[in-house]
Amino acid sequence: MSKFVQWHHDLYLTYVCRPLYVWLEEILENFVTGIISEIYRGKNPLLNIFCTYLYHSSKLPLGSHEYIQHCRKFDIDIRLQLMKRKAVHSDLARTVNVWLINMKIGSDKIIGHFLDGHLKMNSRIHSKFSQYLKRSLFPTEKIVEALTASILDLVELYCSTFNADFQTVVHGNRKHSFSQEARLFSCPLSFRVYATHRIPITWATSYEDFYLSCSLSHGGKDLCTPLQTRKAHVYKYLFHLIIWDQQICFPVQMNCLPRETLLTATLFAIPVPPPGSSSETNRQRRTPEALGWSLYYSLLFLLQIDFPSSSFEIKFTSPPAAEFSPNVITWKFFVSLVSFLHPRLTEADKKRLWEKRYYCHSEPGSLPLLLASAPSWEWACLPDIYALLKQWTHMNHQDALGLLHAAFPDQEVRRTAVQWIDSISDAELLDYLPQLVQALKYECYLDSPLVRFLMKRAICDLRITHYFFWLLKDGLKDSQFSIRYQYLLAALLCCCGKGLREEFDRQCWLVNTLAKLAQQVREAAPSSRQAILRDGLEDVRQFFNVNGSCRLPLSPSLLVKGIDCSYFNSNAVPLKLSFQNVDPLGENIRVIFKCGDDLRQDMLTLQMIRIMNKIWVQEGLNMRMVIFRCFSTGRGRGMVEMIPNAETLRKIQVQHGVTGSFKDRPLADWLQKHNPKEDEYEKAVENFIYSCAGCCVATYVLGICDRHNDNIMLKTTGHMFHIDFGRFLGHAQMFGNIKRDRAPFVFTSDMAYVINGGDKPSSRFHDFVDLCCQAYNLIRKHTHLFLNLLGLMLSCGIPELSDLEDLKYVYDALRPQDTEADATTYFTRLIESSLGSVATKLNFFIHNLAQMKFTTSDSRPMLSFAPRVHTIKTSSRIVDIFLCRHEKVFNPSKGYIYILKVKREHPSEVTFIQRTFEEFQELHNKLRLIFPSSHLPSFPSRFIIGRSRGEAAAERRKEELNGYIWHLIHAAPEVAECDLVYTFFHPLPRDEIAADAVWSQPVGKVGGEVKLSISYKNNKLFIMVMHIRGLPIQDGSDPDPYVKTYLLPDPQKTTKRKTKVARKTCNPTYNEMLVYDGIPKGDLHQRELHLSVLSEEGFWENILLGEVIIRLRDLDLTQEKMGWFELDLNPYLWDRS
Repeated sequence: MSKFVQWHHDLYLTYVCRPLYVWLEEILENFVTGIISEIYRGKNPLLNIFCTYLYHSSKLPLGSHEYIQHCRKFDIDIRLQLMKRKAVHSDLARTVNVWLINMKIGSDKIIGHFLDGHLKMNSRIHSKFSQYLKRSLFPTEKIVEALTASILDLVELYCSTFNADFQTVVHGNRKHSFSQEARLFSCPLSFRVYATHRIPITWATSYEDFYLSCSLSHGGKDLCTPLQTRKAHVYKYLFHLIIWDQQICFPVQMNCLPRETLLTATLFAIPVPPPGSSSETNRQRRTPEALGWSLYYSLLFLLQIDFPSSSFEIKFTSPPAAEFSPNVITWKFFVSLVSFLHPRLTEADKKRLWEKRYYCHSEPGSLPLLLASAPSWEWACLPDIYALLKQWTHMNHQDALGLLHAAFPDQEVRRTAVQWIDSISDAELLDYLPQLVQALKYECYLDSPLVRFLMKRAICDLRITHYFFWLLKDGLKDSQFSIRYQYLLAALLCCCGKGLREEFDRQCWLVNTLAKLAQQVREAAPSSRQAILRDGLEDVRQFFNVNGSCRLPLSPSLLVKGIDCSYFNSNAVPLKLSFQNVDPLGENIRVIFKCGDDLRQDMLTLQMIRIMNKIWVQEGLNMRMVIFRCFSTGRGRGMVEMIPNAETLRKIQVQHGVTGSFKDRPLADWLQKHNPKEDEYEKAVENFIYSCAGCCVATYVLGICDRHNDNIMLKTTGHMFHIDFGRFLGHAQMFGNIKRDRAPFVFTSDMAYVINGGDKPSSRFHDFVDLCCQAYNLIRKHTHLFLNLLGLMLSCGIPELSDLEDLKYVYDALRPQDTEADATTYFTRLIESSLGSVATKLNFFIHNLAQMKFTTSDSRPMLSFAPRVHTIKTSSRIVDIFLCRHEKVFNPSKGYIYILKVKREHPSEVTFIQRTFEEFQELHNKLRLIFPSSHLPSFPSRFIIGRSRGEAAAERRKEELNGYIWHLIHAAPEVAECDLVYTFFHPLPRDEIAADAVWSQPVGKVGGEVKLSISYKNNKLFIMVMHIRGLPIQDGSDPDPYVKTYLLPDPQKTTKRKTKVARKTCNPTYNEMLVYDGIPKGDLHQRELHLSVLSEEGFWENILLGEVIIRLRDLDLTQEKMGWFELDLNPYLWDRS
């Protein structure tokens, strides 16, 4: 159940429901009543996500929206605003002007056709006139004609080489006599490599020989051995060029080449030998260097290749699908066949799989594997391949992504894949959009079904347009495909409308301004960074003064109007930005802007984690993952969303010292500090269990490395999450031959301490293991999806995702060949291995030491137990403080607390607070750090002979602390009125607990029986303590019990007797005699024996395990009384009946 808060102008309504199943119509019918319902009924209203520019229509239930899921995850109110459709901002919508522009473009074409016809008519007239004058031509005129023909050929060569918007009249009128099918063209593929032009001067001086390597490939596989030209030097005529003038003939017939065959020509060069090493041996050792290839559009040089001309066109016609009639096969053989779908297949396996290709329909994701097993893609084999496509009547869009890989350039295969993907929802399309943009690289033609699909969906959804724009913008840096991305970007901007084009211009302006500022701050000396930042912010403020507002690349729903800026003291020195929300009721948007870091890998990792989280949620398993936005706005720069109320594990752990990484309590204490109420803490622990389990599974599957306590964060609500994904897919940082990340994933004893509620395993740890294994098995069911998504990114330029071995890591981590039971056992062993790894804590400790240099001199120490800072301005001046008394406590640890009475000036009020001696000591130590030269009052000694936590020690410290407090508040104003002092004496949530509770003996688990033998003789009372049985285990370990007795009444406690201590047992044997001498028989009847059993706790207060009171007057002490006496929590009178 979730709480909704719905706004309508100044009126808001609150109601509780299940958002997963609630529709907009139900809200109008059931929750909105009266005048509001009358206003919106029948007008098809929208729900606006409060303080954003996201709208929810009536097509989907509320629970499907990402914002609703976010609110439910963090248990916060869902804020919605009911709006009329006409009130929706439409400044980015396409306008009528867009259609007018398109009409104008159409009219321009008509005029162009008219002019072309006019020019052709002039050409014909000119031709007839030329024939008339031909008889009187002089020889010099024939030379001019030959020159003109040569120039015409040169212009035709230019038009066919570059994307020119014109052509010669002769070329435009050239008609082929007939066309011929490619399958009938049996001659080998040949062409003449003539020359390479526009050679840079530096090449001419750095290299002595050049040659060209030509290869044919299809789907990433070579079709034959590459051929090379001879080696040639650079010549200089009017300019530098390399002339080969050599015929290249491949031993492959044209009709055996697939339609999508790729011809690649790579230019190699041999460097000039260094001075003094011109021997033949050194010459042979020089390795040729690849300078570029024919698809490299941004190269300076121009390669001239002359293909043979013909009087006919060569056309490729797709063959029809073949008919098939599969034979019956046995079930046993079918099962064995399906087993081939998972391992990496050999050539023999591929051959067998292709032969039985019609029997693999039960594995929907097997089609890419079947097509990859096809023996050939030449024209004669296409009917069988297309028949398989035709038989595969349906394929879900997740598996269809596998058909868009580079291994499948065939147009029919890619058209079918896009047809299956076309039914994908906009939300899911956004999840896979980066992969689809990468798949554009593998299209043979710019006008393809995939391009049309993406353009169509981008025009219909603003979010898709926004992210499509920035992904294409980032792709411009890919030199091999930059031209293609430029065309697509131009087409997108042409279609999106003027308002959105101007918005994209503003976003690019803002990003460039921030990038320039970040670069300047990063390159500056640490002492001058603040001044450079202050000066650079003027450009950013000028941007907002000119433009008013701008959307952030992170999301089109984030509209900002101003900025506050600082920077982080780390190696990369990223900017810490706080954007002002345009909506006055909205919170500021906190963002990290990085310059110098490639965020594409972070984007990809977070995308995979987001998809994993959606899979879990769809399966009913909410792992409560923290998903934040991260977007690359260009190579080496980008934005990362900051998560509020979160801290790194390092900062949490170092509150307990630089060795805090080796301690178990830091995380639990930090969560307890921010969740003082019991129900809040239990909720935080529950969030921690789920999110920690999700992080363990996600980081293991993706092989995320370089994990230290500065890139793992924890929210005050208990949600744990990872940041900074600089290494993944198992590419761990190495110290020599040793991996820095030795454990399968980060799961340390302080995390287990939070889960167990202590240092001993509990049933909640069983729940944690079950969650991990369940989440792991759910991801394993989608192995094909993650391999497809990562496989499509192989050409994106991320160094750690560049070949199939990187994909093999994910395949091995997911173990799709295992059963669920085997996978559960496997992941349980991984949890045990990670928990037992000492290397992780050592890695944390080393990182703590390394980060000490980034601690700035002006950083003020904070109290570990105070959730926020308080000052003399925020809380009134302290007039007097008096330590009233001390009390025993046993939670979270045993000891004493001190009750302090704090009186303030304005308003005149008195508050009571509770502090421990350790917290006083922390205050004193941090005051010494802040004021090393100031005279501070002396602090009481921590060590006291005897029990440092006993009653006497607490009483003594009470007087000493009162003196310390008096001198502290009467010290110099810089000390007495500092933030640290006022934070220490400010009430905490725990101080609301009544401080006047009566002390009682610390009690553990109570139970058991004691066997006694009691007798009286010669004014002596003999008590034999024989055995104790059935004592309960205390906190997972056996107690150290002993017996203590008193004869009551005993106000002076002179009758105390004790036995020895039995170590680590619940069933001790003593057989010790306790004797009370000088007890008259008449006095004996008025006495009671008080026996208690306690567990010795060393320097801590001993724990009561049980007690019993026996009235001696009820015993016949003329004879020995032996028996078992029950131990209880509360003393009771033993009755012999």
